[in-house]
Amino acid sequence: MNKKLLWLIILLTHHAFSEDLGAIGKTYPIGEQNLMDYIKSRATTLVNNGQWENLRKKAVRDTENRIDHPPVIAGIYPTIESSVRYYDPAVKINQDIINPYDKSIIARKGQIVNPTTYMAFNNELIFIDGRDKSQVEYALAESKRSPYQSSIVLIAANNFRDLLKQQQHLFFYDQSATLTKKFNIRHVPTIIYQDQIKPTKLRVEEVKL
Repeated sequence: MNKKLLWLIILLTHHAFSEDLGAIGKTYPIGEQNLMDYIKSRATTLVNNGQWENLRKKAVRDTENRIDHPPVIAGIYPTIESSVRYYDPAVKINQDIINPYDKSIIARKGQIVNPTTYMAFNNELIFIDGRDKSQVEYALAESKRSPYQSSIVLIAANNFRDLLKQQQHLFFYDQSATLTKKFNIRHVPTIIYQDQIKPTKLRVEEVKL
C-alpha cells in the first residue's frame, strides 16, 4: 500500500474520531454524592435524633442474649439410667512427629499413640444442661468432691453469664459440639475421668439424678 495513502487514512480516521459533534440532548452536572460524605451525614443524623444510641443498645442486648442463650446442642437428653462405658483416647499418627530441638523422631507415621501412657488425665469433665437447676447443682457439688480439676461443660444455658460468676468453678459452652461429638455424649449429666479399672482409657459415666 502507498505510504502516503496509509497516512492519509490514519489522519482522516483520527480526525473523524476527534471531531466535536456538539451536545446531543440536554446535559446535567454529575450530582452523585460522595459515599464517605453520605456515610458521615447519615451517622450525624442518627446521632442527633437518638437512633444511634438505640442501635447501640440493641446491639448490646442481642450480644448478651446470644451469650446467655447459646444454641442448644441437639440430640442430648436427661440421663434416665446410670451407665458406664470407656473411651479409648489412642490416636493413629498421620505423619512423623519431630523433636524441634534435636530433630529426633518422637512418633512415626502410622504409629498408635495413647496419651495416657505418657501423662495422666488429671481432669474431670462434667457435661450438663445449664438450663436444668438440678444438673447445675449436681455439677457444682461434684466439682467440689472430685479429686481432679473439674470443668463443667454446658450443652445449653439460660443465663450463661450468671453461671460464670460462680466462684472456684470453670464453666464452658461446648462450641460447635466439639467435645460432645468426640465423646459421643447422648445424655446429661455425664462425667468423664480416668480411673484405675482401665487406666489407659477414660471412664464415661452417665449419671441419673
